[in-house]
Amino acid sequence: MRVIFILCLFMLIMIGTTTAQTTSQGTLKGRVTAEDGTEVPGVGVRLKDARKQTVTNENGAYIIRNVAPGTYLAEAFVAGHDMISFTVTITAGQTAEQNFQLKASQQTLQEVIIASGKNKFAKKESDYVARMPLKNLENPQVYNIVTSELIKEQGILEYKDAIKNVAGVNSTETVSNGRTSTIIRGFRTANYIRNGMVANQLITVDMANLERIEVMKGPSGTLFGSGAVSYGGLVNRVTKKPFETFRTDLNFTAGSWGLNRITADINAPLNEDKTALLRVNFGRWGQESFQEAGFRRNYFLATSFAYKASDRLSFLIDVEMFRNAGTQSIAYLNPLGAPADYKAAMAKYYKRTFYSNDLVSVFPGYNLFANMNYKINSKWNTTTIFSTGGVNAREQYQFMGTLLGTGETLSRRVQKYSHNYNTIQIQQNLNGEFHTGAIKHRVLVGADYLADITQPTYTLAYIHDTVSTTASTPILLREDVDRRLAGMKPTNYFKNHTDRYGIYVSDVVNLTGQLLVMASVRWDKVDAKGSTSLVTGATTGSYSKSSFSPKFGAVYQVVKDQLSVFANYQNGFSYSAQVDRNGNVFKPEQANQWEGGIKADLLKSKLSVTLSAYDIAVKDKIRQDAADLTIYYQDGTWKSKGFEAEVIANPIPGLNILAGYGFNEIEITKAKDFVGKRPPASGAKHMANTWISYRISSGKVSGLGIGAGGVYNGDIVFDNNNLTYFPAYTVLNGTIFYDRPGYRVGVKLDNITDVMYWGPWGEPQPPRNWAVNLTIKF
Repeated sequence: MRVIFILCLFMLIMIGTTTAQTTSQGTLKGRVTAEDGTEVPGVGVRLKDARKQTVTNENGAYIIRNVAPGTYLAEAFVAGHDMISFTVTITAGQTAEQNFQLKASQQTLQEVIIASGKNKFAKKESDYVARMPLKNLENPQVYNIVTSELIKEQGILEYKDAIKNVAGVNSTETVSNGRTSTIIRGFRTANYIRNGMVANQLITVDMANLERIEVMKGPSGTLFGSGAVSYGGLVNRVTKKPFETFRTDLNFTAGSWGLNRITADINAPLNEDKTALLRVNFGRWGQESFQEAGFRRNYFLATSFAYKASDRLSFLIDVEMFRNAGTQSIAYLNPLGAPADYKAAMAKYYKRTFYSNDLVSVFPGYNLFANMNYKINSKWNTTTIFSTGGVNAREQYQFMGTLLGTGETLSRRVQKYSHNYNTIQIQQNLNGEFHTGAIKHRVLVGADYLADITQPTYTLAYIHDTVSTTASTPILLREDVDRRLAGMKPTNYFKNHTDRYGIYVSDVVNLTGQLLVMASVRWDKVDAKGSTSLVTGATTGSYSKSSFSPKFGAVYQVVKDQLSVFANYQNGFSYSAQVDRNGNVFKPEQANQWEGGIKADLLKSKLSVTLSAYDIAVKDKIRQDAADLTIYYQDGTWKSKGFEAEVIANPIPGLNILAGYGFNEIEITKAKDFVGKRPPASGAKHMANTWISYRISSGKVSGLGIGAGGVYNGDIVFDNNNLTYFPAYTVLNGTIFYDRPGYRVGVKLDNITDVMYWGPWGEPQPPRNWAVNLTIKF
């Protein structure tokens, strides 16, 4: 009892002392905003010489309590930006107020905002999806964005690993030169779009220069034509752009299989008024393979220059140069027959390659992008874009192994592939806004030209030998291969050229403050010069065809800027050089999508939701005659339908959740063969992804975080008869990181449970692997 009495007395004395101290001291509070008035969380605020410091909350507010009366210098500071300071006077028992406005825009301060723990995965705004500034809740098309924050948090190094964060897609396809493709809504989609323009990069896309990745769902022929998109959608990689403050990040990564990667990101204004800006990104990647042979040594350099000539006229020029060298990215074999259990049949070949590191291929290439934007007035502006890029890969050595007999022997086929191509694209857009009475119109009028040019390309191939699959494999020496190839002449030595022209118009009409409709149409023409054989001199496959592609959409905002329902009709198309029995080129193949759903941005952007259901009908597919395989008809049909859901949440400061699910049924509904079957390499029927992370946003260990998530894919069809399936898999990944203003340290572990799984063509995927990353920020 005496102890309780003493404790109570002690507490009363402490409370009294604290109360007296509080009344004899003062408080400082205020708010920090960017130059555009946006509230900025995560900004440091301190009273110099008082040893008092805090960080602004998610609303940009701060408060410093228990300050002794006096005059102090109050400072607001952000790494890489000028410090703002004011003289403040603190009075006993009073609360002083001091606001700060930083000399930077919200976009420039984005990393600070992200570090505060806001909904960093939910940045949805894009000028590329509709080719006009249209908010996500106003856009009737479904699209997903993999943000730079998510890429950084997961420690992503591979382009295909980033796309796995998108609901309803599979991105595990890899071909021999390292190029990846994405399966969207059942259709194979090449990753060929860069900053909204075609960039046919037939090798690995380096992450060093990427700001974000945008995945647009559904056939998008109306705005993007048919040059590099599919009926399922398209993938647009957005590169880093210069900004108005000096910043340098040096990044070092080491990990499994000898991974060693160095990148540098340098940004600087070139003059005092910051009208000339420069950003340079460099990357070097070295790594061996998880298989018995294989390696890569990649180099990458990107320079981006922005110049503001006046308040109306601005320019942006960026150049990427890369050189990839190594063996083919992965080795895989086709199984014997149609095994019911693919894993049981092929697991023993999971790490086998049957080739050597002597078969080195070199891929030098480039991308150049130039943009001129002129602001006519406050309502209208015009944009002129030029883009070109290509690869000059004259030394590619590719390997193919074929199992023979009972699978105890294997035929080793080697080919040398010389490939030289480039694309040239010009695009002109006019964006504007006007009213007809009380109705608001946002208009896009544009035209583009795209040239696909393949310079002389040839292939030399032969069967090198037959080896045992159960014993050690004889080494494939480059000198032996070159000796065999030296006496051969190419049989498919060719070049080709295709020109594509397009004119498009889009009108987004706000009938009311909440009801919006979109109407768009494209006229498209392709002029194929054909493929010219440099062996025979003959040219085949030349044709000239045109097509119209419409797009319609409607959005009704049930709750303004928070909840909308939408519906769309989208069209896609593709051309073919195939001819009918009379020698006439077939008309373009067509895909038509109907889709509807809801989009939500709730609880002050703490919860973002997209739900959609779609139906894609592909018609006019070319098929062979069942009785005579030399005769073709154009009446084949495919059907793809499904449902997708994406949820991005930030329920409490520092906690971020991303979850996605996709269901897709695709089948061949009319063809020569395989009616009612799911096409091979069309992805899984069920797909899911999730990522959950928590980052401490205040206190002594501010910046410490942890994240974990996974990807699930159901069975994937391997063959046309749907007898063999790649098994379903769940892959779990995790990371721990410590992110401070001057540095960042991260450790990640991928495929934690060491699952054995394959891509849509039978490509073995990496087993458990780890990486450690250090970033130094200046």
